[in-house]
Amino acid sequence: YGRPVTDVRFIAAMLSIPCEARYGALAMTPQKHKDETLRSLVDLAEAAAHKRPSMMLLEDAHWADPTTLEVFALLIDRVKTIPLLVVLTHRPEFQPKWGSHGHITSLNLSKLTRGQSGAIVSKLTGGKELPPDLLARILARTDGVPLFVEELTKSILESGELNDAGDHYEYAGIAHTVTIPATLRDSLMARLDRDQAVKEIAQIGAAIGREFRYELIAAVAPHSQTNLDAVLSQLTDSGLAFRRGTPPEAAYTFKHALVQDAAYDSLLKSRRQELHAKIAQVLEAQFPGSQDTEPELLAHHLTTAGKGDAAIGYWQKAGKLAIRRLAIKEAISHLNQGMEIIAALPPSAERDAKELDLRTPLGTAWLANKGWAAPEVWDSYHPALALAKSLGRHDALVPIYNGLWSNILVRGRIAESLVWVDEMLDTANASGDSDLLLEAHRMACGTHFYRANLTQSREHGDKVMALYSATQHRHLADVINVDPKTTVGVYSSPRAWIQGYPDLALEIGAASIAHAHRRGHPFNLGYALTAGSMVWQLRCEPEHLLARAEEAERLGRTHSLSYISEVMAQVFKGVAWLGMGRLTEGIPQLRRAMERWNANGALVLMPYLRAVLAEALARSGDLDGGLRLIEDSLNQIERPGWEERWSLAEVLRLKGWIKQQQGTLQGAEDDYLASLKVAREQQAKSWELRTSVSLARLWQSQRKYKQGHDLLQPVCNWFTEGFDTQDLKEAKVLLEALNR
Repeated sequence: YGRPVTDVRFIAAMLSIPCEARYGALAMTPQKHKDETLRSLVDLAEAAAHKRPSMMLLEDAHWADPTTLEVFALLIDRVKTIPLLVVLTHRPEFQPKWGSHGHITSLNLSKLTRGQSGAIVSKLTGGKELPPDLLARILARTDGVPLFVEELTKSILESGELNDAGDHYEYAGIAHTVTIPATLRDSLMARLDRDQAVKEIAQIGAAIGREFRYELIAAVAPHSQTNLDAVLSQLTDSGLAFRRGTPPEAAYTFKHALVQDAAYDSLLKSRRQELHAKIAQVLEAQFPGSQDTEPELLAHHLTTAGKGDAAIGYWQKAGKLAIRRLAIKEAISHLNQGMEIIAALPPSAERDAKELDLRTPLGTAWLANKGWAAPEVWDSYHPALALAKSLGRHDALVPIYNGLWSNILVRGRIAESLVWVDEMLDTANASGDSDLLLEAHRMACGTHFYRANLTQSREHGDKVMALYSATQHRHLADVINVDPKTTVGVYSSPRAWIQGYPDLALEIGAASIAHAHRRGHPFNLGYALTAGSMVWQLRCEPEHLLARAEEAERLGRTHSLSYISEVMAQVFKGVAWLGMGRLTEGIPQLRRAMERWNANGALVLMPYLRAVLAEALARSGDLDGGLRLIEDSLNQIERPGWEERWSLAEVLRLKGWIKQQQGTLQGAEDDYLASLKVAREQQAKSWELRTSVSLARLWQSQRKYKQGHDLLQPVCNWFTEGFDTQDLKEAKVLLEALNR
């Protein structure tokens, strides 16, 4: 259809056909690979429609999996510009995401009228009339349900209770009665029951699924090829199933899910288990590729066969495969089905090992689905930790500890996260595992930064840098999405600025971003470009922050990393705009971004972000609104177990500044003094400088020139770098004005 040959790799990968040798490997994130695969499918449909106007039908959309619905959502968005008619059927309770599109027409299909039902009957009888009382009974029993009308009529015609009298049908017996099934399912079963060979094949096919391939049913069914072919022909001739292709390449599909259900429900439980066990055996022996491409099929058949212990590994494999394909909802479903089996197994070390292998990727899937702060992340990883410890599985601890620590930290409970840092450090030191030790120091660097234990944060960061090997530890970004060296730079850059080294802070930040570029992991780079670029905001150089936030936005959209492009980039874009004085657009921008940040429970960074927004509100004239945000920040900081104190001095300074704008000068002075006390306790020289300038200006307005000079001069003289930064330049100008 004229599509680029490079798209072949996406279709081939979807079909598990090796293609890298011919087309080369692709360096892209799993999410980007998934998006490109879906895009390729939609492009193919569009190309086919341009070649010849087409129609596409999706029946029973309410049973479709999430990824299938994603494909149709993309296609429906495009269909308004291409010669393609898409027809979807679904139950009333199904709520499609595309329902509001202007080019979509919804039709509510009510029951058929008696005349419409009669027309279906007439078509099925070839225009030959049924006895009037029999027709009336059919119409009354089926109540306008099309499938029931069709199946009941066929059931009666096949029953042998009518004779073909040329242009009409007559009762075969003297009693002039015909047995009419009470329900649609009864009608379907009546048709299946008339030929035991057809019924048996339908039952086997139903155990395989809504669709079953000839090769598989031939391997499972106890029939010769000749007999099987004849029975399958009978099944398709009856209209209960349709065939696509020619045996042995043929595939069969039941006419309706209710046909499959009727055949399957007619099986005794023991026979069902026997069939599913045979299907699983055949798949493993004769179709080994299915273990790698569709492990969920084997898992399903083994589970239904009562062989849950054997199924667990396949559920785990299916879950991990779905995670790699970014089919996250499917991954969660597969892994949870494995967990249900685990719950019924007796205690043993083998059982615990299988549970650990399910819980660890389940935590990863929930993290990808809802973010670091989601409660499901904790619920998956916390039991996994106990299992890993009892089994001595140090190989599983890095993602588990990272998941637990990040869950607590990102929810804003900074002090509580230190418990996990200390535990991981103890475990790493006891085990001698270099990955664990490196990650433990990385986590410690982060927690101590947020708590404003700046010296400790630097010490742990230095240990990471000393231990880090670009080759040995490259894989860690693939396990936890961020690289240890990059992350240390993210924390160390603002930490250096706070401690009074603005130029060193800039150097660290630039080096961290450069390393992230070299590492080439898109999420890690996006993290560095956003959280790792805060130093430019602290240095009052928001235009540089904006450039990196916009780069992160482009990166996230290129690689389909919505958390980077739509959450983190938007937060720091809003911060940068406010820093540049763009209040009209910056205030709503940051508000929206903070709401997205909080959506799944993330509260880390909120004390500082609220303070940035509070200053902007005050500058726009909303002093009371700004002060309320400051109080919210202080309440979060002082909350027991939370204690995100790295920006506390700045929050208190801004509280004083807003009060000063309100004319509450004594209250402003008290808050400035409180800010100075915190800054000095933390040895946070840059915060101390900024607050000293604010307080000195207040005293200047009160003609307390000497007090202002004596406050400002020592802290100005302390600095040995950063003389071109706005803070130090303003301090120098003010100091000269006070020197009178």
